This record gives sequence, structure tokens and C-alpha cells, in this order.
Amino acid sequence: MKKYVVPVFICLSACATTAAHRDPAKDASVAVDVTTVTVTGDSLVSAPEPSKCPSDMQEVSGDWCPNVEQKCLRWLDTDTRPEANSGLGPMRCAEFATPKCLSKTRKHMSFCMNTYESQNVEGEMPAITIDWFESKARCEADGKRLCTADEWTFACEGPDGLPYPYGDGLHRDADACNIDHPSMDPSTPRSEWPKHNRSVASGAMPGCVSWAGVHDMTGNIDEFVDNVGGSMEKAPFRSGLKGGYWGPVRTRCRPMTDVHGPTHSFYQQGYRCCK
Repeated sequence: MKKYVVPVFICLSACATTAAHRDPAKDASVAVDVTTVTVTGDSLVSAPEPSKCPSDMQEVSGDWCPNVEQKCLRWLDTDTRPEANSGLGPMRCAEFATPKCLSKTRKHMSFCMNTYESQNVEGEMPAITIDWFESKARCEADGKRLCTADEWTFACEGPDGLPYPYGDGLHRDADACNIDHPSMDPSTPRSEWPKHNRSVASGAMPGCVSWAGVHDMTGNIDEFVDNVGGSMEKAPFRSGLKGGYWGPVRTRCRPMTDVHGPTHSFYQQGYRCCK
């Protein structure tokens, strides 16, 4: 693939001869537009526009469906009673039907999102055991902010409203993302939390990448988001958690845990920033 600078001549007044026979240096009626094009094989195509986002972030832009029907065809967890899942309903789905957008209109979105979790450094272990306030402060200290719940969902599932951010988006794959490992007993003392940390370095799962180029959105760690419209005092809280972690939980794009307040921290909770 080669790049060439190609002058494109545009006549500003009636042209007696073709632009190819004019001398743009002597003829004021001809404007010269110099653009870079990319040659692929025998064809000429315009070079892609540069991203509007910093190099450590992904540009996420498109039309999102707020209300999607995602029908599970095969559950991995047969006990779907609320009491069996801490009030969160059915958990892991092995296969979904093709989603259907139920919204009459779609919501246009355009924003930047960190490519990786927490500190946003490939190959580095993501920060965990922090609360929503600290997550928010860390993003702001970097000139960014917490992602909204809707932004996070769109960056994960894309315009088609796919439940999973990898493969065909319909089938759960424990080899793609860091999921389905044993979880810790919630009563475990904080001093012993590090022993149960099953997270991996950011970007270590090459198949765990969303359509927008964002890594590790499902599994590895729970990510705090700004649940706009949520409460700071009672559930549903503004301190939402998206994506799930390495344990045997839902770990898909759309669900959000909103039953933990902004001061709550646990052994698998981290964050991701947007701008």
C-alpha cells in the first residue's frame, strides 16, 4: 500500500480547457486542492480521517438502540430463582437469538473511551478494590470522566445490540474473555482478598475486544460507570457496575449492577474512563 500526494484542480469559473491543460500558477480561475490518497492495488481511495480521540482511547461513534430484545436460547444456570442469584435474576446465557431493536428511534453517540481498564495500560494489572468516588477522581485527574452506563453499553454491544463483545456476539465463550472462574466467599476478610484475585493483565485476552476496539469489557473486573439518573442514597444507585468480573456471573454488555452505593468497594471492582 502506497500513499501519494495528488493535486486536484477545481475550476472556479467557466473552463475553456480541461484542468489538466491549465497552469494553476498562472490562472487564478483554478483552485488547487492537495489531498493525500491511499493506493490499494489499482484503485484510489481517500485516506481515513484521523481519530478525534487521544492515542490511548478509542473513538466510539454511531446510533445506539436503547431498548433491545435479547432472548436467551440456552441458559447455563438452570436455577433462575431471584434468591439463587442475589436478586439479579438469570445469570449466564450460552446462546442468544439475534437481537431486535424495540426503540422507535436510536440515540446517536460520539465519545472517546479508554482502550484498557483502570490505569489504561496494556500489560498492567488493573486497579481494583476501589469505590465509585475514587474511580471518578482518578478519571478526572487524567482529564477524563467516568463513562455513562449508556456509553459503556454501546461501546460493548455496538449498533446491533449484541449481548457479548466478541465472536458473533451471540455465544458465550470462556476462552475469549477472563470469565467463569470460582468466585470468593463474600464473607472473606479484606486482608485475604488478594489471594482470590483472578484478574489478568489488561489486554492479555486477545479475543476479548469489542467492535469499537475496547479491550476486556466483559469479565476480568467489574467497571464503575456513571448511572445517570441513579441515586447517591438508595438503589438504584448512581454508582453502577458494568461488564462483570472473572467469576461465574452474567458478564455481558447490557446488564448493570446498581445495588451498591458509591462508597462500596470489593475485591473485583475497578473502572474505565471516557472523554
